[in-house]
Amino acid sequence: MSLLRRIVRNSTVSKAVLVAKAFKPYPLGRDPSSLPKLDTVSIRDIDDRPISLRYRVTAMIEMSILDEASKLSRLAVLDKFRVDGDTVFICNSVIGAMCSAKRYDDAISLFNYFFNESQTLPNVLSCNLIMKAHCDQGHVDDALELYRHILLDGRLVPGIETYMILTKALVDAKRFDEACDLAGSMSCCSFMVYDILIRGFLDIGNFVKASQIFKELEGLDRKFPWREYHKAIAIFNVSFVNYFFKQGKDEEAMEILATLEDAQVLKPIVGNRVLKVLVEHGKKTEAWELFEEMIKICDSETIDIMSEYFIENTVPFERLRTTCYRTMIASLCKHGRVLEAEKYFAEMFTDAEIFTDVDGEDLLVGPDLSTFRAMINGYVKVGAVNDAIKTLNKLRISNIRKLAIHRAP
Repeated sequence: MSLLRRIVRNSTVSKAVLVAKAFKPYPLGRDPSSLPKLDTVSIRDIDDRPISLRYRVTAMIEMSILDEASKLSRLAVLDKFRVDGDTVFICNSVIGAMCSAKRYDDAISLFNYFFNESQTLPNVLSCNLIMKAHCDQGHVDDALELYRHILLDGRLVPGIETYMILTKALVDAKRFDEACDLAGSMSCCSFMVYDILIRGFLDIGNFVKASQIFKELEGLDRKFPWREYHKAIAIFNVSFVNYFFKQGKDEEAMEILATLEDAQVLKPIVGNRVLKVLVEHGKKTEAWELFEEMIKICDSETIDIMSEYFIENTVPFERLRTTCYRTMIASLCKHGRVLEAEKYFAEMFTDAEIFTDVDGEDLLVGPDLSTFRAMINGYVKVGAVNDAIKTLNKLRISNIRKLAIHRAP
């Protein structure tokens, strides 16, 4: 078996520049006048301490103070605060936070303010966030309208994530012909997009069409970058494993699993997919054996998939990467294993990134708000009220430190 480490990052960072040519607004999928109104902001809304706007907005988002983050973020498009890279990052951060909170109208209103009213040039991630917001609400045609606008405008190039978002939305809407056409229009073939198609056809029982797509891609090894070909084939095979398990054909499913290369399964993108399938179909023994093989390279998704099994098994936590701690803490607390969660919670403070404020004092940025909440709820669940109060006080101190940077004394 093999495990594939998926590192998908949108590294596209466009410069925040004013658009000089004739400007055509980005479509919003609704009348701008129907969107939430945004209060006017000015530089007087921020103190004069030499702390970057990027940090201030990020701190507000981390503390889930989204309305304040929204207000601060709107300063990013003013000349005084325009910084190449930072401006669009700030815009995307607050839009993404609103989407995560399912405040889609607020997200679209901010998108309109940043990129239509202020005419700042977005990057692909900016548009992906709004396309996904439309798709999450079942408005796939609005997402497609924005996609077509990007193509006609020509300043941005849709990325793999764009096609994944739109293809999944079309498949979910059972618009398979359009999904296939969209996948075929990509300038660079992505196995993740084609896997969405394969899984979509398998989900509706069209094994023949799914197999046809697989066979066509399997025979076109030059269609994928050479480093991705074997990864792609492994991912496609896992989709068929899931299909056979659903059909009650466990023997066929296990036969396919046996053909997967170790070099691929021992990378998170493939291994996590295999784990998820095994867990969903009750293959506890096989899932746990694979997890133990993956432990040194697992990520937060791996931990999340296996969380239900932690109550039944002893996990070699010392072999976990620190990047998995947040998910592990939440999982342990959920299952009442607070003493084990404490260890990783403490290490998050030890390993916290250090920032220095204007007075030269170190500021620790450790566990985020969700991790604090997980620990507090975990303590309450087991009746450790005093420990819950102590953790709440730590949260207050952490927030005060962030606010001390954000606000002038």
